[in-house]
Amino acid sequence: MFRLYASVLSLIVFVVSTSRGGDFPRFERCVIDPHVGEVCYALTTADIDGDSKLDVVALSENAVVAYTAPSWTKHVLLKDKTERDNVCIQANDIDGDGRIDFALGAAWRPTDTKTGGSLQWISRGRSGDDWRVMPISSEPTLHRMRWADVLGTGKKQLIVAPLQGRGTKGPNWGEGQGTRILAFSVPDRPAEDPWPVELIDDSLHTAHNLWVHDLDDDGKPDIVVAAWEGVFVFNRGSDGKWRKTKLGAGNQDAKPFKGASEVKVGRLADGSRYIATIEPWHGFQTVVYTPPKIAGSLWDRHVIDQPVQWGHGVWVANLDDDKDEELIIGQRDKNKTGGDHPAGPGVYVFDPVVKAGAPLAFERHVIDDGGVAVEDVLAADLDGDGREDLVAGGRATHNVVIYFNRLK
Repeated sequence: MFRLYASVLSLIVFVVSTSRGGDFPRFERCVIDPHVGEVCYALTTADIDGDSKLDVVALSENAVVAYTAPSWTKHVLLKDKTERDNVCIQANDIDGDGRIDFALGAAWRPTDTKTGGSLQWISRGRSGDDWRVMPISSEPTLHRMRWADVLGTGKKQLIVAPLQGRGTKGPNWGEGQGTRILAFSVPDRPAEDPWPVELIDDSLHTAHNLWVHDLDDDGKPDIVVAAWEGVFVFNRGSDGKWRKTKLGAGNQDAKPFKGASEVKVGRLADGSRYIATIEPWHGFQTVVYTPPKIAGSLWDRHVIDQPVQWGHGVWVANLDDDKDEELIIGQRDKNKTGGDHPAGPGVYVFDPVVKAGAPLAFERHVIDDGGVAVEDVLAADLDGDGREDLVAGGRATHNVVIYFNRLK
């Protein structure tokens, strides 16, 4: 039985403020590439050159590009070697040679649920500069991936999620075959041998993103998925069977799209957690879920901000001098309606405000309003000062931008 632990969070009410706290960091904007491609589909970080510094890696429709710290010099690792469009990338030392490799999802055709969706890994040759493409498998509408040891083997598996189930059709993407969420194990000879694959689940639809997090504190990673039907967590029992637990309802009233989109798990200073999503799929609401008041119930849903025209990036990180993790939101399009929300597109941070005897509040800080049409966003310490910085990649703006954390 998957147990979820309620906390003080189950008693709170969410509010949003646009004021700025005195201890919130200033972010220094640095455009490291004004035009990485037609779309910056995905971002990750890795030590590409072995200098123990994190580099930024961006994925465009036809290229893998690295920007090496601290000068952020651009290096095209791979171009026109995979079927367009590239869509997702994650770093890992796949062949065990001590150097970073990448798993890469390509042949992105979001409405083609019968073909496409190539899965491969790329590795350096002996010179260190010639990157090779080696196939793993294929899955139509392959969309997101993460590395984690969800099988308990002591070695990370590649968890992949297509956007849609095979053979499904719009506009009602919630009907038909579900999305096949898969775990690929790395064989002893990854370039020669087939990669064993385990089916985690095929019951959900429009699984836009996933996150790996030990949600129940049992020492084993769980898989949190945002889908048409809502927010779910999968954990693997000692019997080897996967169990699915619904956590959040998602937005089931919206039309034509429903459910939840991006997803991350954040933690507050007292150890309690929140789940952050964009809702519905490709939606207009920033949503936070907190543990339920009644054990066994769905987590409590709180809309903390809207409109967010085409929210398309969610991350959590500790950005300031407290122990709460902040919520980072990326917006892809300009808002169509008024209100007190920034026009966008851009990057926003929601800072938890925790005061004894008062309900928890999230204070909104505008990091970038109009400068990047966010397709992906993440946080990492890029300059080695011990503070998490932000990186965003744009669709309509085509750019890659670092926001250096200048917390005083």
